[in-house]
Amino acid sequence: MSSEEVTAAEADIDGAREAAEANAESAKAKRPKPRRMRDMALSMAVLLVPLGLVYWGWGWIAEDRQVSVVDTGENYATAASLGLPAIEPELGEDWKPISTHLAADGTVTTLRTGWYSPDGNGLQVAETSGDPTAVDEGLTGAGTPVESAGIEWASYDLDSGEAWVAVIDGATVVLSAETDGTGDLDALAAGVAAAS
Repeated sequence: MSSEEVTAAEADIDGAREAAEANAESAKAKRPKPRRMRDMALSMAVLLVPLGLVYWGWGWIAEDRQVSVVDTGENYATAASLGLPAIEPELGEDWKPISTHLAADGTVTTLRTGWYSPDGNGLQVAETSGDPTAVDEGLTGAGTPVESAGIEWASYDLDSGEAWVAVIDGATVVLSAETDGTGDLDALAAGVAAAS
């Protein structure tokens, strides 16, 4: 074998060795590094911090939610002229009237007033010259007796929450609250009792 052939063979061997080393380096680079606990904790923090900020921000925005207050005076005056006692509950300044609706259908007059409680719950006081079903069709039967603010109410579980019914000053009065607001029914009943 000539010296030129030996040199060519050595060059081929060196080339093969360099290619093998390059392949080994490439395989090493592709292999993922083992993850440390610190890396995982940082990854979780990157995800949880923005979520926490969104949650805190939403609570801060909803905390002082403004509600639109309505004037109930006209409907109360009209209801009184139609023979309803038009009981306007005596409630604190934290209670806000948010809706009012008066309906006169033949001999049945129904006045509804929506209230926003200090705890942020929506409740309703309805008065009708008809029976309770004029307010809600689910108010049938005797109900469960409940005493609040010196008045005997009949309590009904509805799909939307709870309702209390009593006859006050010749009219059927219905207090209703969604499930979250049932704890405010006592305060609303006290306001009705104070005004009647």
